[in-house]
Amino acid sequence: MVSIQKLGLLLSLVSTSVFAQEGITTGSVPVARRNVVSLALPLEGLYPQLAIEGERVLDEHVSVSLGVFGSVQHDRSRMDDPPEIGFEGTDTTQYRVGLAPAVRFYLSGTAPQGLWVSPRLELSYWRQTYENVGNFPSGGGISFPLIPSESETWSLGGMALVGYSVVLEPGFTVQAGVGLGARRDAVSYDMVGASVIGEPPVEIEMQKGHRTDWSFTQRVLVNLGWAF
Repeated sequence: MVSIQKLGLLLSLVSTSVFAQEGITTGSVPVARRNVVSLALPLEGLYPQLAIEGERVLDEHVSVSLGVFGSVQHDRSRMDDPPEIGFEGTDTTQYRVGLAPAVRFYLSGTAPQGLWVSPRLELSYWRQTYENVGNFPSGGGISFPLIPSESETWSLGGMALVGYSVVLEPGFTVQAGVGLGARRDAVSYDMVGASVIGEPPVEIEMQKGHRTDWSFTQRVLVNLGWAF
């Protein structure tokens, strides 16, 4: 009889443990969310960009994320009263794509919500083309200065951010943060100019150039997304 009672007690403890474990992940208690997909609102910059970020929770206080961003811009400029030489204006097209890996350390709450600090890298490629609209003059002694016709920029930057994330039922998330950092831009470009001196009537001059720029950056981050 005693052995039967001990066996029944053991089975009861095992079944309770199993159901408790299942309740953590599948019961009526809210399930711990380990993934977040969010869309960044374009709050700053001359050329608003679309940015999508995925975050994966590693444990209660650490997560990793990867952002993908891009932008496209086309500017069309025309003179109201074009000169007789035939020059009408310019067309400028540019696009940018990039990746932004990051790690978040949650100082309060349980990931993916609470107060966090985050080191973040940003790698991007930016291309710009500049075209004249209209014809150059066919005679005289007029010259046009060198102007960029095409440029490519590779950027690598680092940033430290601090922010706060909130997860609302059934999974809507709001993330907000601010950050400071630095960025290095490596730029290569073609310069095109024209002169009208003697024969032939139009001479086109092209030069290639390179430069490196360093800049401090700041960021205001507001993301809206879904946790699951």
